[in-house]
Amino acid sequence: MTSVGFNLTTASSLSMRDASNVALERTRQATASREADAPAQPSAEVNGAYWSIPTTFSASSLSLGSVQDANGRAAAVTDSAAIGLEQATEIVGRIQQKIVQAKMVGANKPAINADIDAMKVTLAEVIDESAFNGENWLQVEAGQRPKIASLLASVTSGARGELSINMIDFDTAQATLVSKETADEGVLTRAYAGTSMSGVPYDYYLMDAQSAVPNRSSAREIRIDAGTSSDQLDGMISALNRVLIDMVGASAEVGAARNQISGDEGFIEGLAQASDLGADSRVRTDIGEEDAKRLALETQAQLQSSALNITNASMAGWLKIYL
Repeated sequence: MTSVGFNLTTASSLSMRDASNVALERTRQATASREADAPAQPSAEVNGAYWSIPTTFSASSLSLGSVQDANGRAAAVTDSAAIGLEQATEIVGRIQQKIVQAKMVGANKPAINADIDAMKVTLAEVIDESAFNGENWLQVEAGQRPKIASLLASVTSGARGELSINMIDFDTAQATLVSKETADEGVLTRAYAGTSMSGVPYDYYLMDAQSAVPNRSSAREIRIDAGTSSDQLDGMISALNRVLIDMVGASAEVGAARNQISGDEGFIEGLAQASDLGADSRVRTDIGEEDAKRLALETQAQLQSSALNITNASMAGWLKIYL
């Protein structure tokens, strides 16, 4: 005896799957027809205005990245100069203290001079190391002169994405401590002449850099020995006072430039991050209305096919029981 049954669940699943397939095919045909006929509302893939937005964002991000690199380089140069000046000023202050000690009765002047020579070596090393990317504001090599350094100080962004770059000029002569070309252009190689508090004339410089254009013949390097008089020590102390005043002034000039540059680093970085975020968010929304609809129908068809398979498997189990 043969029994024929009608499974309502299976029929329902099959009907829903067929309907989804028909709707999916209609959507595909409609999308293809609109793309072929140059539609009034093109999809994301062919919408030039849409893609111009992330393109603009990306270009702005690249520009800001270049600006950020230039600003970082300017900050590094000024930082190197400022730190070098600070360390050099401290060493010169210690040299002056040593000369003051040499005025004491019974002071070992040759030993004190040995300490001064050692500090001069350290001072020269500090100045040599105060460079960044080959640029050293504290030292001028032979055959060169102090220059005007143009530094990127700040940047502003307009409503249309245009960038306005603001530069500052810094005269490195304001920070030069050692000049191997012209001794008079360096604070530490320059000769300072005057009259001490005790009324004794002096004419001294701290470091001999073997400059191509040396100091005047009357000037003497600051050095002491057993025969150095108290009046001579007074003259050296007075000369070093003027050296320290000029070094503090150089530090102030470099510090002012440093503040103008480093104060804008966070703003530039924020602009760059905002541009990257805008581009990333915009590009991720590249699924148009038709694409979303087609994706939903495909997912629905897959789920209904799975339901039909489950239903068929269930019916097969029941048939095994009754056959």
